[in-house]
Amino acid sequence: MAKSLGQIHSVNFGGNVTTTGQTIDLNCPGELTQQLNRIVRAGNFFKCVGIDINAESGFTGPSHATISGRLLYYAPTRGRCAAFRGAFKAMANSMKLQGLTMRDNPMYDFTVPLNQDSLSHANQATLDGTIGLALNHTTPTASIFAVHNANVQPQYTGTAGDLFTSGFSSVQNPTNTSIDFVVNDSVPYTGNANVASEEYESIPFTISWDGVGTETAMNFQWRPDPALYVAIMCGQLQMVIDEKTTNDLVRLNVNIMISGWKSIMGSPDKKARRKAAIKDIRARRKAMTRK
Repeated sequence: MAKSLGQIHSVNFGGNVTTTGQTIDLNCPGELTQQLNRIVRAGNFFKCVGIDINAESGFTGPSHATISGRLLYYAPTRGRCAAFRGAFKAMANSMKLQGLTMRDNPMYDFTVPLNQDSLSHANQATLDGTIGLALNHTTPTASIFAVHNANVQPQYTGTAGDLFTSGFSSVQNPTNTSIDFVVNDSVPYTGNANVASEEYESIPFTISWDGVGTETAMNFQWRPDPALYVAIMCGQLQMVIDEKTTNDLVRLNVNIMISGWKSIMGSPDKKARRKAAIKDIRARRKAMTRK
C-alpha cells in the first residue's frame, strides 16, 4: 500500500504567452498565503506531487498553437539551505541596527525569487532598498548563492591530473611509472557539500491548443511516484518558454499540487548533534543498568 502524503493544496496560476524566451514566475507560498489567509513562509521546501499545464485561446485566438519549455526550480540541498539561512540572518541583523525586528510585523516574510528575471515578485527582500535579492542573481552582491559560495572553503582549483597519484614504488611498480589507476581523468566536483549549486533542476514540457478541432490538443500532466514527492526550495518555480509556433497570444493555465511544506531554517548539524547526544545518554543508562 502506497504511503499517504496527506492533504493536497491546489495552487493555480495563469499567464499570457506572447513570445519565445518569456519567463513566468510561479510563487507557491505567495499564492498559498492568499488561499489560506495566513502567511505561508518562504523558508520552507514544498512537497510537489503533481503539475498540470494546459493552453487556451488568448484575445486574438489562434487556430492552433504548440508551446514547449521548461519548469526551473532548486532542490533544497545542504549548501542552498545554508545560503538562505545566512541571507535571512543578514536581513535580521540589518533590521536590528535600525531598531526593527521581523516579529514586529506578522505579515513580513523573507521572500526571494529564483533569479533576477522575476521582475514582479511581491514583497521581494532587499538589503539596500534598491536591488532585490534572489537565490541566483547576475549581480553577485544580490545573489544569495553567490555570497554564500564566496565564503565556502575549500574549493578544488587544481586540474584533473592532480587528483590521483601513483603512490609507492613497489615490486609491482619498481620504476614508479606514475600509474594512478584511472584513465580519462576528470574533476567530479569543484566544491564540497556546503556549496550552493547554481545549476537549476528542470522539468521539460510540451503542450498544444486547437481552436477549430482539426489538430490534436495536448495537455501536460506530470506526476512523481505516488508515495514520493519533489522538494522545491522556497516554493519558487519559473516557467521558461523555449518555442512557440504562433505569433498570436496564448494563455497558459498551471496547476501545482502541494502536499505540504517543511522548514529549511534549522541547521542539520544541530539535529545530528542532538541525536548523537540522545544516543549517548541512552547507551550510558543501558550500561549502568547492566552493572
